Amino acid sequence: MQNKLLRYVFFFLIFLILLQLFGPKQQPNTNVNDAVILTSKSSFVIGNEVIIGFQNKSAETITIKNECPKNPLLIQFYQNGEWINKEALLEDASYCDKYTDTVIEPAKSANIKFGLWSMKLFDKEGKYQITFDTVLEGKTKTYIHELNITPPSFIRRIWNTALYKPIFNTLIFFVSKLPGHSLGFAIIFLTLIIKILLLVPNQKALKSQKQMQRVQPELDALKQKYKNDPQRLAQETMAIWKKYKVSPLGSCLPMLIQFPILIALFYVVRDSLNVMDPALFYTPLKGFNLSEVNPIFLGLIDLTKINVIVLPIIVGGLQFIQIRLSLGRVKNNNAGSAAPMMNKMMQFVLPVMIAFFSASLPAAVGFYWGVSTIFAIGQQLVVNYEKS
Repeated sequence: MQNKLLRYVFFFLIFLILLQLFGPKQQPNTNVNDAVILTSKSSFVIGNEVIIGFQNKSAETITIKNECPKNPLLIQFYQNGEWINKEALLEDASYCDKYTDTVIEPAKSANIKFGLWSMKLFDKEGKYQITFDTVLEGKTKTYIHELNITPPSFIRRIWNTALYKPIFNTLIFFVSKLPGHSLGFAIIFLTLIIKILLLVPNQKALKSQKQMQRVQPELDALKQKYKNDPQRLAQETMAIWKKYKVSPLGSCLPMLIQFPILIALFYVVRDSLNVMDPALFYTPLKGFNLSEVNPIFLGLIDLTKINVIVLPIIVGGLQFIQIRLSLGRVKNNNAGSAAPMMNKMMQFVLPVMIAFFSASLPAAVGFYWGVSTIFAIGQQLVVNYEKS
């Protein structure tokens, strides 16, 4: 059991690293002395939403006018040695209800999201230029930012086909069928589907974990007996695993499967609910209007935004209960074992890590983790109280 915390931490770090690799990389600021600085990722993949950051370093308030259904800002595409203007109009004016003027006070920042315009404006591979005109100190100022649009890589295409699109379409299917098009209840149903698909391997993993708890005193005794003979320790440890038909990796597979799902859900919520990319939709769902998605769960929490207090506390508390149940029946038959200390650390450190993780991403990701943990608590109770 003393290795379980290390496995949790290891997998958690892998998740953060993968998220960082897939995540946005800001383009360096080349005009740091400008009164207004435009920033973004250096490149966007075709089909992803383009987001431009504005930093107001002037002493005046800047207003970026909402021109919906026309796209915000001036967009130009570099082709055959010249910059060509590009414009796009939203076909469904109902989308305009969520757009307003963007007002940026001095020393403040804001983002301009191109949302549904992204698919029409940035539909080709190549170099794009975004221009913003404003009046400062009585003079018209022009600020220009360049970015690149790239095709999806081979790995990304595999990712989209095998995981991203199935999760997106399953989620949208539930949203389209549920009364009020609730994103929250759709995530609950999505979680249940995933949990049912993983029910057998999860159950085997929990039973393997329970059996590992039983043999842990014997493993601890071996460590004391052969502490100066690593080769013999490894042989005897393998013999114990074989005797009781257990494996320390038995509980790892379901956890490994969870992290790609979390990453995919993160990008579905962050990007795909704002961009009507026809390539993402399976044929039966192509007519669904994303503006109908209701992200407010029970009128309390916006699942597309970050929730830094309530949801993280709930998710961390559920994780604590689940870990407590998985360790509560472990008996310490070896006073010299480090397992009790590691178990105690895991009970408190891991929930804090999960809470921090939930507070740094859109609430939908933490919400999924919380619902998944509730299901895991039920499975753990079944395994704890069934006869061996």
